[in-house]
Amino acid sequence: MGETAVHARLVDALIVYAEIELGQQSNLCLRNDAVRPVRGERPPRINGYVPDLYATDVPTTATLIGEAKTKADLETDHTRVQIQAFLDYLSQTPNGIFVLSVPLSATATARRLLSQLKAPFMDAQTRTVVIDRMRAVVC
Repeated sequence: MGETAVHARLVDALIVYAEIELGQQSNLCLRNDAVRPVRGERPPRINGYVPDLYATDVPTTATLIGEAKTKADLETDHTRVQIQAFLDYLSQTPNGIFVLSVPLSATATARRLLSQLKAPFMDAQTRTVVIDRMRAVVC
């Protein structure tokens, strides 16, 4: 399976998680950065970066930003800066949730990365979650 197919599958997992966490699509404002977005709308640019998924419940009580990364992607400076930008944004919103979707082989790396990156935002109520094909783990 090519990297784009893997990435698409990881984004699909983000959408499923958002529906479970925030409610079904009729009560959900969901924007994903795909070739054909769910409702034709792409996520907003946040601190210079476009997330793979931006979702809020309706009426808005929580905001979820999701990012899909392969194992190789997790080890780049771009990913670190991008995730920090999303965590900074969510730290300023009530009930912020950051979800990182990764392949099963990258779960430990993703959890370690999120633990490091969320340290400056510990006063915020932002939840961070890593999902793989098997489970969702709150970090």
